[in-house]
Amino acid sequence: MNNPGSRFSRLFTGAIRRCLAGGAQGWTFEPPSQEWAPPRLERTCLYLHVPFCRNCCPYCPYTKVPYVELLVEPYKRAALAELDWWADHIGPAEIGSVYIGGGTPTLALGAIEQVLVRLRQRFRLVGEVCIETNPADVDQACVERLAAMGVALVSLGVQSFQARHLAFLGRRYQPTTAERALARLANGGFASINVDLMFALPGQSAAELTEDLARAAQLGADQLTTYPLFTFPFSSVGKHLRQAAVRMPDLGRRRAHYRAISAWCAGHSFERASVWSYKRGAVPRYSSVTRLGYIGIGPGAGSHLPDGFTLNTFDLESWMQAAFGGRQPIALRLPFTRRLAGWWWLYWRLYETRLPLDGLEAAMGDQAPRARRWLWALEAAGLAKRTGNSLELSEAGTFWLHLAQNHFALDYVNTLWSKARQEPWPQAILI
Repeated sequence: MNNPGSRFSRLFTGAIRRCLAGGAQGWTFEPPSQEWAPPRLERTCLYLHVPFCRNCCPYCPYTKVPYVELLVEPYKRAALAELDWWADHIGPAEIGSVYIGGGTPTLALGAIEQVLVRLRQRFRLVGEVCIETNPADVDQACVERLAAMGVALVSLGVQSFQARHLAFLGRRYQPTTAERALARLANGGFASINVDLMFALPGQSAAELTEDLARAAQLGADQLTTYPLFTFPFSSVGKHLRQAAVRMPDLGRRRAHYRAISAWCAGHSFERASVWSYKRGAVPRYSSVTRLGYIGIGPGAGSHLPDGFTLNTFDLESWMQAAFGGRQPIALRLPFTRRLAGWWWLYWRLYETRLPLDGLEAAMGDQAPRARRWLWALEAAGLAKRTGNSLELSEAGTFWLHLAQNHFALDYVNTLWSKARQEPWPQAILI
């Protein structure tokens, strides 16, 4: 079950999306028309993409370029220009959270700092600032600067505390580097520290996986995000796996690893916060994907608006030229029907593993009765249960949703991103 682009994936998901979204919803990303502009917003979130990396990990599919110090200044000016473009169009909206990802954001902290200053001038920031970090770049000066910038939630991309798995993933540091970085962050006064860990790596045992979970918790992580190795065909790791004839784990082994993660977290006071993540205590939930809406700044950044999705050009130079020229750097747009927006809301509430049933009618309108029948089917299959006025996914339900996302949804991401990486301004992409 790890073959994005298979014919079965296309047929199955095509049938599902026709059933749910109806025939009026199109599935082609196209350049926005000259008349289109983002709608005015009262509230949204913001994603800032920083594309620079010293070590471009082969498994990472996101927009990235080798770090060159001379590029940081024009990147900053373009990011400020794009932020102003959004503010001019959507108005002084309330920003519920800021998520800074990459790439390696800590390579451009000066630029990020100025973007945050401008953001507070143009918008009303009411939520936490979250940032991704890389173990090799987290020294004490970095920790202190993040705190001074007002960062509240930090995620450290450890992936594994096992040297041989780090080597396979192209991570050019030893486990002790990740351990020191995590200890520094845990003592930095942040509201929460998340650690990213991979499972179902080639040759990885369940015992190694739970050792990684225990080590992260011991060093101060109060949130854990676990995910398998995504094998996008366009990524360098996808090419490496084909060349080396490395087979990804079968369904049974992936299921065993997922069960081991769930069991360890349940036994160590980590409650499930999403399909992928767990948190301990009352800390703010760290998540990169469950915002109800957001605007994206930077090359390859996406935006989720009330009227659909937009995607910036992936090419750094093209993105900067558009921003400097006062033009929108949006390369592609997929409009939403009201019906699809409701089902999209439902999917991400299930992704959070707890669905507020009292919000169903407001979010889904005339599709709410149909949604309730689907949710009843989940209960009947043992994939979810009612807890008060919420529907909570079971451990089996979260696994199968994780698998569906990995196998089906990523097929469409791969189709879109592959083409967008090849052409700065694609004409149309059918997903």
